[in-house]
Amino acid sequence: MNQPLVCIIVVGYNSRTYLQECLQSVHDSHYANYQVIFVDNNSSDDSVEYIQENYPKVKIIASKSNNGFAKGNNIGIKKAMQLGAQYVFLLNPDTLVDKDCLKVLMEKANNQTIMQPLILLHDGKKKTNLINTSGNVLHYLGYSWCGDYKKSASLYENISEKEITGASGAGMFIPVDILKKIGLFDEVFFMYHEDIDLSWRAHISGYKVKIVPRAKMWHKYSFSRNKNKIYFIERNRFIFLIKCFQFKTLLILALAIVISEISLLLFFCLSGHGLQKLKAYWSVITLLSYIQIQREKISRIRSKTDSCLKSNLYTRLDFEELKTSLKNIFDYFSMFYWWLINKII
Repeated sequence: MNQPLVCIIVVGYNSRTYLQECLQSVHDSHYANYQVIFVDNNSSDDSVEYIQENYPKVKIIASKSNNGFAKGNNIGIKKAMQLGAQYVFLLNPDTLVDKDCLKVLMEKANNQTIMQPLILLHDGKKKTNLINTSGNVLHYLGYSWCGDYKKSASLYENISEKEITGASGAGMFIPVDILKKIGLFDEVFFMYHEDIDLSWRAHISGYKVKIVPRAKMWHKYSFSRNKNKIYFIERNRFIFLIKCFQFKTLLILALAIVISEISLLLFFCLSGHGLQKLKAYWSVITLLSYIQIQREKISRIRSKTDSCLKSNLYTRLDFEELKTSLKNIFDYFSMFYWWLINKII
């Protein structure tokens, strides 16, 4: 029996430092029928030349501009579809996969489920047994973060698979049939939130998103690398909310959104990031017509209401990297508001 073709898509931008370990770990996989597609986002290092010389079987797509994570992966996905792939496995270049990772994912693969390996932390020198993410978590106000961050992998040693809210783009295994139904990544996101957006569209359409802990990989993760992170995260959070939540849900959440945004704007202004926050607001305003078109597309694929999916939403900001005295105040407010609206959402 022929093995289904999996296209492994790696999008790189000046990623030469990571490529040897990443591609070698893929090369050592115990699953044979795969094709690596490397999409280069106009790197200024020698990423493309290195792959050409050392990994001649890798298909390279060299872009003439930095397209970001979303469009870069879409370019790779479209190529995978042309090659007849049944599944795509998206990998960050700063990751390493266990030799059985792809094999385990293929044992669990079906056309109704997006999957994610258990993504562990790599400290730059060695693999650790600490979790980078067990899936993306989603707060009802649109905040998203790494699930079980820095907790021990032993939490999942007796779990075969588990439903999660979102699969991380650092290691995301997607059936092509699902992408044909719900669409590819939203390229307007550029980077950040595009993986939770795609996962939520899958939920809306009746598909499942799961973690498969026996499939393991490691991520050389570092928080807050990008100087424009606040701008993209805040802009994309709002785009996601307006685009993906039903009008009734947005109306119910409106008061909480206003209160939290006033507080957040004040916090960012005091911490020197007020301009990025204001730029995020302005960008959302300029994109409202685009967002409305996306809302209409989502309404056509929707088979589940927000009410059916509310169990996927968090009410607290439970992320270890978020260290501020205001967090507890926000959590108390957030949980109280959810208690008030939970039965009517």
